[in-house]
Formats: sequence, structure tokens, C-alpha cells
Amino acid sequence: MSSVLRSRRITALLSGVGALCLLAACNTAGSQPGGGKSGSTLVYWSMWKEGEPQQKVLQESLDQFTEETGIKVQVQWAGRQVLQQVVPRLNSGNPPDLTDQDGTSLHAVLGEGALGLQDVYDAQITGETQKVSDIIPAPLVASAKKADGQPMLVPYEVVGSTLWYNGKQHPDLVGKDQLDWSAFTGKLDGLRQKGRTPLALDGDISGYDAYWMVWSVVRHGGVGLLNKACQDKTGAAWDDPAFLAAAQDIGDLVSGGYFPKDFNATKFPAQQTAWATGTGKTDLLLMGTWAPSETGAALEKSGKDVGSVIDYRSMPYPKVDGGKGNNATQAGVIGFAVPAKARNTEAAKKFIRFFLAKDRIARISTEADNLTPRADVPAPSALSDFSKEYAAEGREFFQPNDDCGSVAAQWVTDVWEPTVVDYFNGRIRGAENFVKTVKDKSVAHHKNKG
Repeated sequence: MSSVLRSRRITALLSGVGALCLLAACNTAGSQPGGGKSGSTLVYWSMWKEGEPQQKVLQESLDQFTEETGIKVQVQWAGRQVLQQVVPRLNSGNPPDLTDQDGTSLHAVLGEGALGLQDVYDAQITGETQKVSDIIPAPLVASAKKADGQPMLVPYEVVGSTLWYNGKQHPDLVGKDQLDWSAFTGKLDGLRQKGRTPLALDGDISGYDAYWMVWSVVRHGGVGLLNKACQDKTGAAWDDPAFLAAAQDIGDLVSGGYFPKDFNATKFPAQQTAWATGTGKTDLLLMGTWAPSETGAALEKSGKDVGSVIDYRSMPYPKVDGGKGNNATQAGVIGFAVPAKARNTEAAKKFIRFFLAKDRIARISTEADNLTPRADVPAPSALSDFSKEYAAEGREFFQPNDDCGSVAAQWVTDVWEPTVVDYFNGRIRGAENFVKTVKDKSVAHHKNKG
């Protein structure tokens, strides 16, 4: 998935939920009531575009599903704006039976308009004795709940962010445990003394600047602190000292010359591509788990052999002294949801259980090079380090922006990310001023919303 679209998706979706259906395929007739019997039709609108690896994997499973159940499938490969097309149909009472997107978007855009799926979690996976709940880690979907407590999505892919480096260039980091902040900055200082600007960042993508601040807040204040603050109408939550400590750490990185001089002036993906090819003076990239596939594609396009240029390795974001979130890992999901007014909900649920079977979902790893929620499906080699981070005992999971996108999406786009960008670009100076600015803007934002 395009990382630009990942970072901007919530804004696009929320600004367009009232738009008219954009594609001619939206006129496809819905399935008939009475769910999932042989000869019925499942209508599925997907976030993937034709030709993408996940699309190919899903299409083959859909074909198998029809062959084995007799249920026909009308699929629309709608692309990343799929929910922008689902919502008008949901409001008119004729939505597709099944859709998919990242968990934050599904929760924020569909919300109570999605069907509760507890019965899916309680049911067996097709052809297996395990239940769906046996293979989906509960913390992974803890926030994706309806008001009645039922889960409103079922994940089939896990995405996160982590610190990437080239194992060929930094063999000293391979196999090391999580660094503490002092050891991390010490490593950066050593690189800087060699003329490096060690931290790659495409600063024109506001969500990528925010990665650094969110990780720092989570490490100092724990999972849920930012989520609490983004909803606080009084602004009092921003007085937690973890926000100041987090801003000080990030401010030190920015002012200390650890990022390239022009990181906020180049156009994505210039910085991450230069990191991957080794043509820049950068060594570490805080990026999503799609970094290997994105940068690998850029290497292949330039005629380079990926394996000879880079050994994709990653390590957890550094821990901090007394950090409440030192064991946290960002792990979001991409998953299925069933609109509440869908006409063929049983067929949708049946396909979810069908696709989660190990031999089918494993192709998300082997062919689409992504991590699945199933612990018994090996991660692709480029994600082996992140897989260990994700599966480490005692790990807490947090969503992008600490899941503020689900509960305060407009705040993320209007307050949080622009203020972080201003801090990175020097328009806000000093950690105290940064925290005060976010607090003041947050109070004003909630006041204006009424």
C-alpha cells in the first residue's frame, strides 16, 4: 500500500463520506436477502486495486470460495477510497456485503454502521478446529469495538512501524536487544562524527514527522496517553510530564543535526529511496512495515539487485528511563468489515472464516510480503525482525497516532500533525512551546466543534 495514502487516508475518507458514488460499478445490484446459501451472491468492495499482490491473493481465494460453496462473488477493486463509496450506499440501505480497509479507517468511518462480528470470532475457521478468536491476538483489535462491545472488524494483515537499517552497513546492530535512549543517541553521535546525517525522513509527509513524536510520547507516557489527550476538551491531559519529555527528546534530534538538512524540503520518496540505495548519508529510517516492498521496488526499477544492495533489518524504537510504554509496539491491522445493512451478511461472514484458513492467509506473507495475525504463519524474511518485536512476550500494541484517528480524526489532521510539522521545521521552538501550542490548539479545536 502506498505510504502517502496511509498517512493521508483518514482526511480523504472523512472529507468525502457524503460524496456520491464515484465508480460505475457502484450501480451493481446488491445480493438478495437470506444469507450465504448456495447460489446466492456476495458483493465485496475492496481497498486493493487490480494487479496489487493482495488483490491477486484475495481473487484466487474468492474463486476457490465460489467453487467450494456455490456462492457467487461480485467484487469491485475500488482502491484506497473504497469507504468513500461504501458510506453513501450504507446510508441508502444498499451497501456491499463485505469491505476492507485499515482498522483505524473502518472504525472511524463505519463505526456503528458496521455489523458486530462476535459470532465470527466464536466460530471455527473453515477446515480447521481453531476458532477465529484463537488466531487473532485480542490486543490487536481491542479498540475496534462497537458501542455494545462487539468487534467490528476481523484482521487479515498486520502493519506497524519500526526503525529500519541496512544490516550490510550496520552488522553491529544485528541481533541486539532494544537500545535505550542513551545508547541510541550514542550510536547516532558516532555516525554524525563520520559525516553522516543518520536519520532519514521525508518531512513533506506530515504523518512521518508524527511517527517520531507519537513513538516518543508512547515510550514516555504509555499506550493511551495521547488517545486520552486528543479527546480532552479541557486540555488538562497535556500537563502530563510525559509530553514535555517526549518533545524534548525529539527536539534534541531535530536541533542536533541528526536529520538531513533538507529533510523537510525534498519530495517523498526521495529520502527513503536515498536511504535504501545508500546514495544519501542516512542510516536509520522510522517507517511502516511496507518499507522493504516500497524501497525494494524502487531499487528494482533502477536496475539494482535488491539483495546485493540491502539487507532489511529493523529494531524497536529505543526505550527511555522510566518509560511507561517501553514494551509497546505499533501494530495496526487491515481487515474485513460487514456493513450493518448488508443483504447477505452470512455469506460475508462465511468468506471471512474461509480466507483465515492457514493455507490461504499464508499467501499474504509468501506472495504479498506482509505479516498476518496468525502466529503459525512465518513472516516474510524482510519482516523477520519486526515479527519478533511484534510477538515478544509482554508487548502492548498501539495504533497509529495512538488510535486518535478513530476517536478524533479531524484533530489529527487539523491540530496534531500540523503542529508536529511546525516543530520539526523550526516554526515552533522549544519543547515547552510545542506542548503549550498543542494544548491551546486542542482546546480551541474542541470548543469550535461544540
